[in-house]
Amino acid sequence: MTTTLREAPARQITIQCEDELVAAMAAAGSGGGLVHPVGAQGSKSPCFGTRGTALRFARYDQVVAVDGADVTIQAGATIAQLNAALAAHGLALPTNGEWSNATVAGSMSSGTHGGSSHHGILASSAVGVRLVTVGGNVLDLHRGHAAFDHAVVSLGLLGVISTITFRCEEAFHLELAMRAVPFSWYATHHRAVDRDHEFHSAIWFPLLDSVITFTADRVPTPVRTRRRRERYNGATFLLNRLARDFGVRSFPRRWFTATTSDRCDRILTPIRNGSTQVPLFKALSADWRESEIGVPLAHAGEALERLDGLIRRYPRVLTNPVGLRATGPDSASLSPCFGRSNWWFALFYRHDPEFERELRALFEPLDARCHWGKHGVLRPEHLRAQYPRWDAFRRLRAVLDPCDVLANDFSRRYGL
Repeated sequence: MTTTLREAPARQITIQCEDELVAAMAAAGSGGGLVHPVGAQGSKSPCFGTRGTALRFARYDQVVAVDGADVTIQAGATIAQLNAALAAHGLALPTNGEWSNATVAGSMSSGTHGGSSHHGILASSAVGVRLVTVGGNVLDLHRGHAAFDHAVVSLGLLGVISTITFRCEEAFHLELAMRAVPFSWYATHHRAVDRDHEFHSAIWFPLLDSVITFTADRVPTPVRTRRRRERYNGATFLLNRLARDFGVRSFPRRWFTATTSDRCDRILTPIRNGSTQVPLFKALSADWRESEIGVPLAHAGEALERLDGLIRRYPRVLTNPVGLRATGPDSASLSPCFGRSNWWFALFYRHDPEFERELRALFEPLDARCHWGKHGVLRPEHLRAQYPRWDAFRRLRAVLDPCDVLANDFSRRYGL
């Protein structure tokens, strides 16, 4: 499957209050044309596209209520804003994604995950969603409601999220250790590393036979904190390019040995690029693809071995190291982790149809699913078979949006 050009909205509305959102959705239900919510536009897929009206939420980003461990926040707030608000109340999410400027609704709706098989995706922390449907109806859905598991990872196809209520926990600190290890060691011990640490992610340099691991566990409040290094940075990009384009095979392991302690959100969400930088990054990487593919945890070792062989047949295809991490199971109907723990492979590569064909041939027999916000490699017919509640989601969508007002090229491609 190839990437198509993004749909360009005919107009945009900036939502500043729920009444404006209700009015926009009422107009859409009365023949106002196509509509779709748009977050920070960080997705590498066109899942947020529309040729109609794009609803934007940069000014709809406030905390609505704090009730013990339950915090309700407006859909347009970023992960950074949410984390700051929680910290002010001594609270934290158990885990979330790495990019701090993603919106909470966009992150949750696309199935964004962190790096821990001990925790689920961001949607796992949601206990309530206020959804405005086509026609302007407002639905308050709580965990346990028949529609809740469809709504939390919905790609904006059931309605537009107004607010989300997250169940949080007491704020905590983490000590993160960064280490460089041989790939052969990691391939043998990856399950043990993941089991023995609450949080675990890695980046893998196939041409250098090396992996940089990031493991984190809870610690008492540290006396001194220091900002952690991001998984991907200038040094990792340079190392990958030297190996790919110039045949350099030496790996400076001492560069990637460090330990730091900090507040949990600063460790788990270190990427602070602003949304204004997203278009620049996309322009600089216009010929790249970024796909993130998840397989059941039991298939991780086989996938590592087979992917290693595939990349060696295409030694010049990777533009970055391969990202690795795991996520625990959840109950959201369209979540890539529905009913199972996933091992994730984040692949950054130059567009190559033959390489993508071999990726599909490698991953689809391993019951792979994909991150909805990344470039789609897996076939729609394969994905439909991976989700037991796929048809139930489509039936609810037909009830809530019978005229396909929220549909876009992305949803039509996948038959959603």
